[in-house]
Amino acid sequence: MDVTTKFLGELLGSFTLIALGCGINMNLNLNKSYGEGNKAAISGPLSWGFAVAMAVIVSSPFDTGGHFNPAVTVGQWVAGVLDAKFLLPYIVAQFIGCFLGAIVVSFVYKGHFDATSDDPGKLLGVFATSASIRKNNGVFNFSAETIATCFLVFIGLAMGANHGGEVVVNAQVKNVSHMVGFGSLGALPSGFMIFAIGMAYGGVTGWSLNPARDLMPRLVHQILPIKGKGNSEWGYGIIYASIAPMIGGLIAAAIYLSVQDYFIK
Repeated sequence: MDVTTKFLGELLGSFTLIALGCGINMNLNLNKSYGEGNKAAISGPLSWGFAVAMAVIVSSPFDTGGHFNPAVTVGQWVAGVLDAKFLLPYIVAQFIGCFLGAIVVSFVYKGHFDATSDDPGKLLGVFATSASIRKNNGVFNFSAETIATCFLVFIGLAMGANHGGEVVVNAQVKNVSHMVGFGSLGALPSGFMIFAIGMAYGGVTGWSLNPARDLMPRLVHQILPIKGKGNSEWGYGIIYASIAPMIGGLIAAAIYLSVQDYFIK
């Protein structure tokens, strides 16, 4: 498919990711929401996992690979599995889609933002990520985002190399084994991956894993006239939620290049 088609797919997928993902955060955390108070540790990772799966489904007709994340896009380009001509269009689409998704879901929850005006930390947290321990924990926070994103990108590369979402049928037709796709269910492995990473590392930093996912909702937090919102904490967003994931993606690409001969092509 051409660049324009893939651009549209990444934009729609990124929009879906944030419109659902940040909506999950708002539902679970903003005052007077029906979801407020659901503090089960499983809720966030499981819900975001399904949000990713839905985003993959939305983008699948456009054959983008369902990145929605500059760390994934750059990692796949470095690993040699993404054509360079798609690099910039993918990333631009991801940022635009994430921004628009945050705008749309913020409009819906306007009344709940007003009801939460006495808690600036919560108002930022429904948009962007932050470390659970900030003081004297910078190295560990940075490492958490780097390692978690390394898993994200490497697992994604491994799934792609092993034809994720497909299964070889035992029965053969004319002595040829046939691959049978799972259709929309092929998005579920991506959701399971996000769930597993979130359960493992989400307690440290809220697992950004994705510069577009964090920076664009953070920008929406910055520009919207939300009563009592406080600081948007750009320093954290740039260093821990953006630079660390990009490094993690590059490490994953390097690991993949060193072992790629072991994967089924």
